[in-house]
Amino acid sequence: MNTVGKQQGMSMLGWFVIIMMVMVIGTGALKLAPVYLEYYNIVSVLENMQKEPALKEASKQDLASTFGKRLNINSISLKKGDYEIKKIEGKKAFQFRINYEVRKSLMGNLSIVASFDRTFEIGG
Repeated sequence: MNTVGKQQGMSMLGWFVIIMMVMVIGTGALKLAPVYLEYYNIVSVLENMQKEPALKEASKQDLASTFGKRLNINSISLKKGDYEIKKIEGKKAFQFRINYEVRKSLMGNLSIVASFDRTFEIGG
């Protein structure tokens, strides 16, 4: 008779389950890494725009144009509906809001969704 105390190691089924879990997590990480790198590039562009003195007195159109050009330089495609620029009442500044969602297929009908929402104040 085998007792639990004498058994050592993991069964083949146990190894299979662990390998499958590592593969799913690894696949998810590989699919999400470019999404987060793109988001951090967008944040970097907006943080640099906040620090730029030439944009303190810029108009809404100038900000949108500058933002579009900088995204183009970084090879980032962001649709017009993914961000909005609003004038802040009582200031010479604009509120720049990034709000978008990215879906990546993991396997079959399973998807990973990443939602991003951040606001910046530029100008004034």
